Amino acid sequence: MATGIVPPGWPKDLPPPASPEFEVKVVRWLLDRGPDGLREQDVLRRYPLALATLVTRHQKATLAGLRGSYSNARRELGDRLPPHELGLVLAAIESSGAEASETSRQVELVLDALSGRQWRDRL
Repeated sequence: MATGIVPPGWPKDLPPPASPEFEVKVVRWLLDRGPDGLREQDVLRRYPLALATLVTRHQKATLAGLRGSYSNARRELGDRLPPHELGLVLAAIESSGAEASETSRQVELVLDALSGRQWRDRL
């Protein structure tokens, strides 16, 4: 397991991988970022690395979906919404995309930690 050092972007609501509470909290943290219905999959609770792998893919797909929605919104909605409303929709998608991007990065860092990656303190 990694040291108490965490990289920039590490989730604020998750302790460092070396802390005793990490293994207890990481599963709940990942389940909160995974697809609906994932909590019913008890086997994934026993294998945090597998859970992190699944949630990483889920987050990447979510981000890809939001990017596609943003890039196609004008073409798909431009003649159905007033320009001001379309701008609001684009802003909402952009905001969701920024949040999804941050979450995706955090989940990737957690996957790295569960895979044994160790970060070193910058001198």
